[in-house]
Amino acid sequence: MTEDWETFISRQAALPEDEFDLETVRPGDLLRVVTAHTRYVFRIIDGQDAMLSCSRADRPEGQVRIAGCGYSFSTTFKPRRLFCGGHLEFIFVRGSKPTRFRTTSIQIIEHCQHRADSNG
Repeated sequence: MTEDWETFISRQAALPEDEFDLETVRPGDLLRVVTAHTRYVFRIIDGQDAMLSCSRADRPEGQVRIAGCGYSFSTTFKPRRLFCGGHLEFIFVRGSKPTRFRTTSIQIIEHCQHRADSNG
């Protein structure tokens, strides 16, 4: 039986530890997002802007803006947050046109903080 979106949203809201807040990333950090068939690796440039590399040739690569996460197949969207089970959305330029890309359900989110060299 398909779960309705209100139930899904209220269940997600009760589990804030399962969310990743994009406000916590810093320039140089790596963010790895894994779906059933694809690994997306974002090297953060600044804020939500990142350089994307992908495990599949048929996916966008290069500079993108991470938008947030969508709920299931609805148009409901949570900006600047990622969560397992949600659909990552990012914006890239195709030709000269900004284009929104939505992944399948997120299975894994990993954040690796960039450590600046300390010389002293």
